[in-house]
Amino acid sequence: MTVFESLLNHDFIHTGRRRTPDGQGGWPIDEIELSPVRGRIRPASSSEREVAMLEERVITHVFYCLANEDIVRGDHLSYGGLIVEVEGIREPSKSGEHLEIDCRERQPEQSREEEGS
Repeated sequence: MTVFESLLNHDFIHTGRRRTPDGQGGWPIDEIELSPVRGRIRPASSSEREVAMLEERVITHVFYCLANEDIVRGDHLSYGGLIVEVEGIREPSKSGEHLEIDCRERQPEQSREEEGS
């Protein structure tokens, strides 16, 4: 185990979008659970947020994982009550060791129950 791997302290639930043919020419999109991802997350710094705003993006967190993870823009990662959407992916060292992933926090959707008559 490398020093970097020892810093990855949580298993995150990883979900992604899947397009499937509906048999009538349409391609509905649903969200499926993928393999868990071992990683680490931290709040984005003010300078990271400013750079993202210059690129017309909003980020709230930075996620770290091994470079061999199959994560793409639009995927969701969650741990505990935190859910983030992947906004951008960087391989900072270009050594194939790890990824830094810019994320935006998402609030879980809630619904109201219909009141009985």
